[in-house]
Amino acid sequence: MIEALVKIRLKQFYRGLIGIGLIRIIFLIGLLAFIVFLLFIETSKYPDSFYVTSITALIILMVHTKRQDKSFLKTNFDNYKLICFVEYLILASTIIAFLIFHSQWIPLLALLSALYLIIHLNLKTRQRNLNTKLQQLIPSECFEWKGGIRQTLFIFITLWVIGLFTSFSIGSVPIVLFILGIIPFSFYEKGEPYQMILAYEMGTNQFLFHKIKMQISLFSILTMPLIAAFLVFHHEMWYIPIIEYFIFISLHIYLILTKYAFYEPNSKSPPAQVFGAIGAFSGIIPVFLPVIWLLSIRFFFKSKENLNFYLNDYN
Repeated sequence: MIEALVKIRLKQFYRGLIGIGLIRIIFLIGLLAFIVFLLFIETSKYPDSFYVTSITALIILMVHTKRQDKSFLKTNFDNYKLICFVEYLILASTIIAFLIFHSQWIPLLALLSALYLIIHLNLKTRQRNLNTKLQQLIPSECFEWKGGIRQTLFIFITLWVIGLFTSFSIGSVPIVLFILGIIPFSFYEKGEPYQMILAYEMGTNQFLFHKIKMQISLFSILTMPLIAAFLVFHHEMWYIPIIEYFIFISLHIYLILTKYAFYEPNSKSPPAQVFGAIGAFSGIIPVFLPVIWLLSIRFFFKSKENLNFYLNDYN
């Protein structure tokens, strides 16, 4: 069975590469090489090695929470937790190798402990039929947020309240803003049915700008009270949440354009997922932001080209 599982993983990887395309693969290789170089530098010193370790563990936790093959592994393998652990070790192998090379033993131990803890967490993403007053305030055309909030409402409320009432601590609001900025990435993973795009009855440019405007509005409503609370206690450090806010606005715009540049009705596009992951890394390593801005321009025109097939009647 292990051999069959390895073959399945190799086929999944191959299909993902085919979906991305040769030219994009070449571009991604160059970009990933640069990311690896930066990670090599960041893992060489304290406390940056802890930051890299924490973010790596958070990403793998998100992967573990969202993976859909847990039931398959539990049914067919007695040691399914060991299989998950080995897979996560492979995902984190580059970071682990860098930590060993730089003799960063405490961050390494922390990462391995986090991976061991993650495989024992039985986290499930259940469909919840919540329809609170808060959700009803979200405009109907923002169905990504309505669906996403239905899954993450308690997380959003808990983090928001913690951030607001601990804003006197200088690190509280920036950390909460970071998590709240990352969560909406999952809202745009899957392409909606094309009928939902047609329902807007908008031309291509109008549609894209409307999606971007609504994303900025909702994220601003969510984060501005936290930023204001931070400024009350730490006005001399005003630039920290402001810069963080604009970084995530850039990433959310990029995410929307990436989704529609590779839009496929009722499915998750492999290229969109890969480029979305690059966007997530850019939130961690802001030096990539110029690349994100350039890709956003490129994907805007690609989105127009892709959506013209559906919205040409309204242009």
